[in-house]
Amino acid sequence: MKSEKSYQKITNFLKKKKYKELSLNSIIDIKYIRDEKLKKFLFTFRDNKKNKTFALRPDLSLMSLIEFSKRNINKKSRIFYSGEVFRKNQKINSQVGFEIYNSNNISDEEEIISNSAKIFEKEITKNGNISISNLKLFEAVIKQLKLPERWKSRIIYLRNNKKYLNEALKLLETNKDLDEKNIELDKKLYEKMKKLDPNEKVADRKVKDILQRFEQKIYIQPRPTNGKKIVKIIKNFLKIECPINKAPQVLNKFFKKNKLNIQVSKDFFPLRKNKMGSLNVIFKSYELSEVEIYDGLIFSIRSKKNKQSIVGGRFDSLSQSLGLKKINAIGAAFNFNT
Repeated sequence: MKSEKSYQKITNFLKKKKYKELSLNSIIDIKYIRDEKLKKFLFTFRDNKKNKTFALRPDLSLMSLIEFSKRNINKKSRIFYSGEVFRKNQKINSQVGFEIYNSNNISDEEEIISNSAKIFEKEITKNGNISISNLKLFEAVIKQLKLPERWKSRIIYLRNNKKYLNEALKLLETNKDLDEKNIELDKKLYEKMKKLDPNEKVADRKVKDILQRFEQKIYIQPRPTNGKKIVKIIKNFLKIECPINKAPQVLNKFFKKNKLNIQVSKDFFPLRKNKMGSLNVIFKSYELSEVEIYDGLIFSIRSKKNKQSIVGGRFDSLSQSLGLKKINAIGAAFNFNT
């Protein structure tokens, strides 16, 4: 999407769909930037009077959520936004996005995907695929595996970083501990803290509570013993790709084969037909997003040449992770060259 004409068509389409425009600030307090991928692209500057560091906005979805939270609106709200984003070593792009805030049902997910598909067909191409995934499925699989909790937490944390996830899985195959150097450091710290008063507070936590957590982390949780088998299950899950109407059947067959107590219902996904307009709809168990904000549904719409895309998903936990009130949200965003 390159032209001003396309931009106007998209914003007019969203207005007709009852989305209201939200004006966004150009700078952001870096305390809100939790995404490690985004941090390396920031243009930052220091405000010595306020004793704060700010950055030019690297993403509009984040800016939109922060701005919406200031308005203290509790009802379902449809908004859209547009403007330039600024990232080091990347072309400056204009970004257009739209969200449903205070969203609590699957019909909102279907609406966002449907509107994205209509924009894609009108402004990019009628030849493409809608890929549907859900991070809750990945989490459910990992939580069912016979692994120490520290391993489960790390794998779930790395789910959106393919390079580091693969490195962790290679380590797991060898049945090594997650980070043996850190475990040894934890043991030393544990022995030191045992000498303190159990009711003394360290960083607002009682020593006895910290010791209990150390004991669980160091001594109670065993090392993995079946790493190769577990890694094979994870890798096979991440390879699953099929038409969306077959996804529940394919997934449930996989879960049963690997003795995982997970069941996917027919209405789990917001789309259940293999076509939306002229676009194919497929399930992919592993769908990466450019920005690490999503915690449930993730979808992308890409042309067959894979050059342009619309990406979206659900991000119910993002607001609280930023220190804001809880706002359940689903949205989509896309770039066009300026």
